[in-house]
Amino acid sequence: MKITSVLTMRPPKAEVERPPVIGIPRALGYYEYLPLWRAFFEALGCAVALSPRTNKALLDQGVRAAVDEACLPVKMYYGHVKALSGKADHVFTPRIISVQPKTYLCPKFLGLPDMIRGAAAFDGGYPPLLVVDVNTRLPGGGWEKALTEAARKLNFSRNRAREAFKVARKAQDEFEGRLLQGEYPPIALARWEKSGRVLEPGGLLPRLPSRHREPMTGEEPRIAVAGHPYQLFDPFTSMNLLDKLKSRGIRMVTPMAVTEEKTRVATSHLPKRLFWSFGQQMLGGSLHLLKGPIDGLIYVAAFGCGPDSLVGEMVERHARRLGNVPYLLLTVDEHTGEAGVVTRLEAFVDLVARRRETAEAATAAEG
Repeated sequence: MKITSVLTMRPPKAEVERPPVIGIPRALGYYEYLPLWRAFFEALGCAVALSPRTNKALLDQGVRAAVDEACLPVKMYYGHVKALSGKADHVFTPRIISVQPKTYLCPKFLGLPDMIRGAAAFDGGYPPLLVVDVNTRLPGGGWEKALTEAARKLNFSRNRAREAFKVARKAQDEFEGRLLQGEYPPIALARWEKSGRVLEPGGLLPRLPSRHREPMTGEEPRIAVAGHPYQLFDPFTSMNLLDKLKSRGIRMVTPMAVTEEKTRVATSHLPKRLFWSFGQQMLGGSLHLLKGPIDGLIYVAAFGCGPDSLVGEMVERHARRLGNVPYLLLTVDEHTGEAGVVTRLEAFVDLVARRRETAEAATAAEG
């Protein structure tokens, strides 16, 4: 009988490890960067799990865990992270410090991972966090470096991370391009919520059929709707504001449909540039839209948000100066009732309609 030395025996093949599941909370940066994040992790070979859509139970959970001074979107984030417990191996929680030169994000974004860790130490039941820093104020401190660091923490090579980022960059560019073309933001985002593999072989998603685009006829009133994307496009947080406007025959446009160059031009007359990236986008986009053919502007703010309190005031002042454009400020927190929002919204839409009718009658009389 032939005896094989234990030194020459091949070790048994190790079982193939299942790919890690990366959780992405459906809150805060999700509404700006989901295509980038999801495409990157899926290109690495990871599975991606999204938290459920915001609901009352999730909100209550976040309110209990968060500090009282936190704004509603941050409180929501706590609930979304905890909802991923048992569904993800790691929850991607980037510390987003700066995404544009000479600007910062809200301080709560800077401390978000630490706030979640503090809640986990006190309460428990939170999944492990995958934390990286995004800080363009440092050389090479943008998303590519941050996501490469995330890949290395998951034991992927730098080369693989580099190739995955190329795919992710294409996905993000496609998403932002659709917004600039006037695509309804929730529809643009929904593509990356539903699809397991976000990009087709050609690298770009197909164009939407016309029925998915905003109607551009001239009969309906046109209203600009401004606010942080995570406040505006979460149906629960915004009290279904966008759907309510659409059901009333309103055409909507948001600052996300305004290019960075146009936002910069619109704010060039100000004595000082805003510190906050999102605030700059909202202010510049709103000022650009106020100079166009709109019938009114709605600003959705989170109670307790410092940037919102300043940007909202500046937008209102410019709305008065630029032809006294009707302006509605909706401030939302966990105690806001939908009935009150509906009442104010209906009054605002009626005001816009009456002003539009008056202007059309005056034009007809002159003709």
